[in-house]
Amino acid sequence: MALIKPKTLQPGDTLGIVAPASGQTDDVAIDQAIDQLRSMGFRVKPGRALRGRHGFLAATDVDRLRDLHNAFANPAVDAIMCMRGGYGTQRLLSGIDYRIISANPKLFIGYSDITALNLAFLASARLISFNGPMAVSTFARKPISMFATEGFLRTTTIARAAGSIWTGHADEEAGERQWRIITPGQATGQLVGGNLSLLASLVGTPWHMHARGKIVFLEEIDEKPYSIDRMLTQLIQGGGLAQAAGIVIGRNMAHPDCLANEESRAAAGLPHRMPRPPRRMARDAEQTMDDVFAERLGNLGIPVMSGLPFGHIADSATLPIGVRASMDTRTGELTIDESAVKNK
Repeated sequence: MALIKPKTLQPGDTLGIVAPASGQTDDVAIDQAIDQLRSMGFRVKPGRALRGRHGFLAATDVDRLRDLHNAFANPAVDAIMCMRGGYGTQRLLSGIDYRIISANPKLFIGYSDITALNLAFLASARLISFNGPMAVSTFARKPISMFATEGFLRTTTIARAAGSIWTGHADEEAGERQWRIITPGQATGQLVGGNLSLLASLVGTPWHMHARGKIVFLEEIDEKPYSIDRMLTQLIQGGGLAQAAGIVIGRNMAHPDCLANEESRAAAGLPHRMPRPPRRMARDAEQTMDDVFAERLGNLGIPVMSGLPFGHIADSATLPIGVRASMDTRTGELTIDESAVKNK
């Protein structure tokens, strides 16, 4: 069955803002995000749970599901953007009425914990969604990232392939792309992926990622090398990366405690691991993220590269989930080769 492309986003359209994961305690940030989206030419319809709080969630599962269903079913809402990530979307998957989603396909965008919804919509509603900006996480920032904003608009407002995810990035403008080759090669395939902890958590569920013949993108934040190793191991052992065509990895995955080690040794080339580390050295300093990627992903026989401009960073590209893409480790290129939206 063919995938469903949502309609293009246009000035004057109404963005429904939902909070399917954690809550936001800062009302000022919510107001700033709404004002920014309105200044970009969109109407905004906040969900009822947007300013709520239920422990570590924005609201109960019932209330968050209600907002999600209402946003899709409401004909006055043209597209749906998540307020933020955090935690909680996986709890909703078994309660979603996917008939509402497929009968009312709309542009849906978010990243991090929203990965669970993105993959569930792909698997159970055949809907192409977007790993991209969120209301508070992106548009309450000062200053607003022009790269993230322009990439979002380029990918969602025009019914044509978005092209290189590097377009407009500071590295690109300076002629100095910063990426690292784990395993050389080229690949083409449908683009899937998201937050690594969610991808690992979804193993064994009806909504787990199917990677065969696809380019998989991975992002994470504030993790230590052993934790990334554990999640990759679970993904591999659960078949989550079986017969993938290639893997691309974003930026800013390392825990702050590991950043000095990552930065001081990143240019040294693989492997970064010390052959005889001092006995008193913290184990987190013995390996870098790239060491883990090389060790866990290097034997898959597919191209792998890291350091691409997406993830928990201000200047993050928008990645449509379910469209054709291509990658080339020689140039650090990840290209979106198919339109993710259709004309109204």
